[in-house]
Amino acid sequence: MRDYLVIEAYVDADPSAWRAAEALVLETGAWTKVAERRRFSIFLEAGRPPPYQHLPNVAGGLIGDVFDADAARQGLGRDFDLLGVGGDAREIADRLVDRAFGRYVAILSDEHGSARVLRDPLGVMEAIGWRRGGLRFIASRLPDLPALWPQALAIDWDGLAAILRQKNLASLICPLVGVTSYPPGVLAGPDGAGPRLWSPSRFARRPRRKADPAELRHAVDGVVAAWALGRQGVFCEISGGLDSAIVAASLKQVGAPLVYGVNHSFPRDESDERRYAQAVAERIGVPLEVVARERLILAPKKLCGAAGGPRPNYVGGDPDHDADLAARLAAPGVEAMFTGRGGDGVLYQMAHPALVRDVLGGLSAGGLGRGLSRLARRNATTVWDLLRRGLSARDLTGGLGVQAFLSDAAAALDPARHPWLEEARVLDPAKQLQVLALVNGLSSFGESQRHRAGDVIDPLMSQPVVEFCLSVAAGRLAVGDNDRPFARAAFADRLPPLVLNRRGKGDLTTYFAQSLGGSLQALRPYLLDGQLAVAGLLDRARLDAALTPERLVWTNISSELFVILALEAWARCWSDRLAAVCGAGARQARAC
Repeated sequence: MRDYLVIEAYVDADPSAWRAAEALVLETGAWTKVAERRRFSIFLEAGRPPPYQHLPNVAGGLIGDVFDADAARQGLGRDFDLLGVGGDAREIADRLVDRAFGRYVAILSDEHGSARVLRDPLGVMEAIGWRRGGLRFIASRLPDLPALWPQALAIDWDGLAAILRQKNLASLICPLVGVTSYPPGVLAGPDGAGPRLWSPSRFARRPRRKADPAELRHAVDGVVAAWALGRQGVFCEISGGLDSAIVAASLKQVGAPLVYGVNHSFPRDESDERRYAQAVAERIGVPLEVVARERLILAPKKLCGAAGGPRPNYVGGDPDHDADLAARLAAPGVEAMFTGRGGDGVLYQMAHPALVRDVLGGLSAGGLGRGLSRLARRNATTVWDLLRRGLSARDLTGGLGVQAFLSDAAAALDPARHPWLEEARVLDPAKQLQVLALVNGLSSFGESQRHRAGDVIDPLMSQPVVEFCLSVAAGRLAVGDNDRPFARAAFADRLPPLVLNRRGKGDLTTYFAQSLGGSLQALRPYLLDGQLAVAGLLDRARLDAALTPERLVWTNISSELFVILALEAWARCWSDRLAAVCGAGARQARAC
């Protein structure tokens, strides 16, 4: 996971507590102390430590991978040079946000108070904080040292309720009492608040009418080359879709040490994409390893594999897929895996009727009549109905949750909204939808078996690519003879015709619905008697009625149930962890 831990002593605090905490951390043998700065020390995990650099001119530290964004935009992979980044915390933070990208957390010291935290703008590296006595902790996760945890640590059920109402808040909220979540792109103090230095709306506010697809090609090549720097061997998921094909072709283009591609083949015609994946592998000249999937059995023990982090996430929703990728990352000679995750939103796969405004405004290729007919065809409707629906769209920033299964008490809580989506409400509806898709994709950086086993790289969610696509008019990205026409034009000479000209994509809806149906014997008690139901967040009667094979096959509720399963697994994991700590404390008290 590339974990880190920072221990800071508050001003005028007894330094003996700081040294005692350091000793406790070092005694485990799992951590290495790499720096001591003004009132704080930095530890990295001993097994797979992230890179570390001292920040010049201030008593601060930079943890993680940091690359040169300007070089990436030119198609080059280069580490970011800290020389000349500035002399104070705000100047350094601004320079990192504007000129760099990657997976990092900057700890920026303040002579007069607590250190401030800058988490990379896409939140690739985790950052949470808490206090224990006169000490403050900043970390990627709560270490296995309960003596350093917040004294009042508990599950924040209101926080979980907020995530159930709006599932994309899982990347923002840490639903643990006493733990602060540091939001990405914010120069944050101990309470997580501070100036927001990066926001998608900043780039999407004035979409460019004219943009060259070559700019996208350079940006993708640049970020892929950067993430591949210094690695000895990587593999790439090749699903058969456009996004993973673009990443795989870029890996080949930049000379990355690509060992092989992997494809998970599912036992239904609409979800079997082997021939598309094989075409990509043959085009770039790498072997393809195909995993023939059987019916997924969702056993409770499997669901815990991705539930141990400081916040829930959905990246481990298919635990068999997660376990296979984790095993591959643990194999000798493999240092990272690359994916096409996030491309649907960033490259704009959606065909929402709101795009009609861009077509009418001349912000799409092919002219007015052709653009309207293409968009109407993708929506399976008439041009007149498309105009009616598209021009009536207003606010598309409202994400989804599991409202149909919430208890009345949970549903009555004040709704929360991701701050990026709040800011996006001033954008045109089509750009609102792109920001929503971006926010929905942030949970891909969360805890999972594969993230614990090795480096998981999602280059299409890298800052230079995201910023460029946000700056291009949605109609240019989305409206054409096929979906994502801008991206297809950018990489046309690298992709096999079978993939370049493919319409549609693999559909796993029925596969997962049938998997849920085949796992009901274990899942019914797991959910109906689970932590979320006992805490009063779910309506048991509604959930009970939904957990039948017939409902799962004939209604489209699988995604909502996977959200509930992810949060239930997280709540059970943390309930067990907290109970174990309380049990150990009680035994020690009895022994005394």
